[in-house]
Amino acid sequence: MRIGYGIFGKAFEVMLRNDLHALESIDHEFLSQMILVDEESKELLYGTSPQISYDVINHELFEFAQRFKGDNELNTIRNVLNFTSNIAMNYDVNFLDMTFGGRERDIIERGTDWCADMARVGCVLLQCNNIPTRIVHIVDTEKAYHGHVVGEAFFEGGYGVCDFIFGVIGYDKSPISAWQMSVNRNLVTKCYTRDYTSYSTTNKFEGLFSKVAINEYNIMDKNNNFTESKPNDYTTRIITEDHNNWFMGEDM
Repeated sequence: MRIGYGIFGKAFEVMLRNDLHALESIDHEFLSQMILVDEESKELLYGTSPQISYDVINHELFEFAQRFKGDNELNTIRNVLNFTSNIAMNYDVNFLDMTFGGRERDIIERGTDWCADMARVGCVLLQCNNIPTRIVHIVDTEKAYHGHVVGEAFFEGGYGVCDFIFGVIGYDKSPISAWQMSVNRNLVTKCYTRDYTSYSTTNKFEGLFSKVAINEYNIMDKNNNFTESKPNDYTTRIITEDHNNWFMGEDM
């Protein structure tokens, strides 16, 4: 299996190693341990029905998470997606003033539209409702700096993509996983954002599913490091400068 920063190629490895989260944080741990989904790993990652093996009742957001419980798992997921995407849609903080990482409670309190942070929030809220959920990294290897972080929730016997920023659930009569979207891009067109815009036209998500990687997230692990960080010079250049290629030589 292919694991770690370099699974998407050299240029993306440079980008991910320069991720603005604190190097010691769980966010960098995810990047260093993510598993590429391919023919070799898909049975491991999709071949069994997951169970949450730890007691989430002691998580600091457990009681808060119960407000999102619906009459079935699908509606619980939709409630969480509405909550997280509302935060993202109403977030209005200059990039240079943003804070990244931290505990999920802190992320909710300060707000964010940063996908990796919100994916952790979504994982926690769903796991606290006994819905197994994990972190998913997607990239478009044909475009520089094109990556996104979402989740996958297990319900109705399968994994479905959960984009906690755009309020999207991968579902068309049954869950649609990130792996399914990567091998059949037409499945992306079956998903819609919370305002009913086609997910396929939002930042051209078909391309973003060219490669997929996964992290399981044990939200109760006492070793999880939630160090916060501020924007670094590398990511600031990506955000603030015009470019349509690897303009800092990452692919050289």
